[in-house]
Amino acid sequence: MYDVIVVGARCAGAPLAMLLARAGHKVALVDRASFPSDTMSTHFLWQRGAARLAAWGLLGALEARGCAPIRRITFDVGPVQISGIGPAVGGVAETYCPRRTVLDALLAGAAEEAGAELIEGFVVGDVLWSEGRAAGVRGRHRTSPASSLRARIVVGADGLHSTVARRVAARAYREYPPLTAVYYSYWSGIQHLGASFHARPGRLVLVWPTNDDLTCIYVAWPRQEFGQLRKDAESRFQSALDLVPGLRDIVASGRSEARFTGTGDLPNLYRTSAGPGWALAGDAGHHKDPSTGMGMSDAFQAAELLAEAIHDGLAGHRPMDDALARYQQRRDALTANGYELALSTARLAPLSARLEAFYRAAAARPEVTARVFGVLGGTIPIADLYPDHVPAAPAVA
Repeated sequence: MYDVIVVGARCAGAPLAMLLARAGHKVALVDRASFPSDTMSTHFLWQRGAARLAAWGLLGALEARGCAPIRRITFDVGPVQISGIGPAVGGVAETYCPRRTVLDALLAGAAEEAGAELIEGFVVGDVLWSEGRAAGVRGRHRTSPASSLRARIVVGADGLHSTVARRVAARAYREYPPLTAVYYSYWSGIQHLGASFHARPGRLVLVWPTNDDLTCIYVAWPRQEFGQLRKDAESRFQSALDLVPGLRDIVASGRSEARFTGTGDLPNLYRTSAGPGWALAGDAGHHKDPSTGMGMSDAFQAAELLAEAIHDGLAGHRPMDDALARYQQRRDALTANGYELALSTARLAPLSARLEAFYRAAAARPEVTARVFGVLGGTIPIADLYPDHVPAAPAVA
């Protein structure tokens, strides 16, 4: 019998298990994968995400595993380029772009070191119930008979297509259909490129220096092009690189180190993330287009909020159901700005004359440039920098 079972041991689940174990709770952390292993993902850890790693005592370990800090980013909107970095958060001024093979293994290991029981290769098939409350999970190791784990709280941190969310019938809300389709891969020999965002009408090209002296390059297209993309992803990828002067030649001078990874399955939604004996964290409870690279930082934030709520419930500081409901309310409030920014960015719209003029003025003012990157990183609300910003169209109910 555990206090908490966390299903999913990556960017939301592993920190949650770590924080709860550090608080003295008995935690089982289960995942169908074994670590290290990869998963489809953006790589950006904005300052607010890196600051959480620092607060947890893990940022130095990430650097030691070959993830160098990024102190300058280029934001290129075509006629204008801005270079700089956003405001520091919690004393951390740098961003990072770790491979998930490295970051997830670090986080799962930290959870285990804190006292959580890490159960790898365990596929959860169902949620167990007792008197109307979630009371555990049933699943199996790949070659073993089915078995059950029981707990006072079950958390689904098992991604966009969460089994836990499905089994507890979590309702989606504030939905918006997929706006982009993406492909990315890795190259060696071009690490001098640095980190950059290149926005063009109908395209977004992101360049991320990551672990092992590799550079990840990501391209987004409008979602309706995905059918054609799948037929010839590499050719269309190379054509997109041509939109950034010199980038295709630089990439050609390096060496391709992996096959392309891609998807058109990028819905925008929130899910009900608190119920009797259960909660959702990370992409299981809230997913948005990856164009702004906020997913991992948001997962860390959700882990902290949910750990606080579950601890309050287990310690008797407030009724558990009240604590979990408050977690969902806080998460929604803290991610609302980033959700709107992701929807706006993912439309891949042409740059307006008004915005071009704004960026030209900002390029000459370092204090404004820093605020531009603060908006991109989710530490400054859009309306604080763009007073004439028009909110995104209402989400589908």
